[in-house]
Amino acid sequence: MTSNPFIDKRLELRYLPEISGWGVFSSEFIKEGELIEMSPVIEMPKQLVDIAIWSCQAEGIPNKDLMLDQYCIRWGDKMACPLGWVGLYNHSDNNNAMFVGEHEKNLIGILTIKAINPGQQVLVYYSDTWFSEKGYISKVDF
Repeated sequence: MTSNPFIDKRLELRYLPEISGWGVFSSEFIKEGELIEMSPVIEMPKQLVDIAIWSCQAEGIPNKDLMLDQYCIRWGDKMACPLGWVGLYNHSDNNNAMFVGEHEKNLIGILTIKAINPGQQVLVYYSDTWFSEKGYISKVDF
């Protein structure tokens, strides 16, 4: 693995109106087993995220509108907000990439686990419980 942040030049962002959000796509063929992004994370105590979310909920802000909650990830016993494009990879039960971390350097990456063709969306698997824990409906395989 690399210890330097980067985004592979074979990737591009596209806005997806059907989910009102972004997705990461391949512009060229990418082989299985390639590290295609490595990004820093901003680490924070889980309690800080929890307090911000509870405060918003107390004000009547729905969970779906809490951007902090949508993009923060578990990072050991803390939370982290990934930089780069890591927070923009969409979920699929049939993912073609996976998260990899260098916790000691506060870096998170994306590794392909299947070959990805030009124009294909790069998809990761969030977890078995990510959607239910946050109260979201999964938008998979669109």
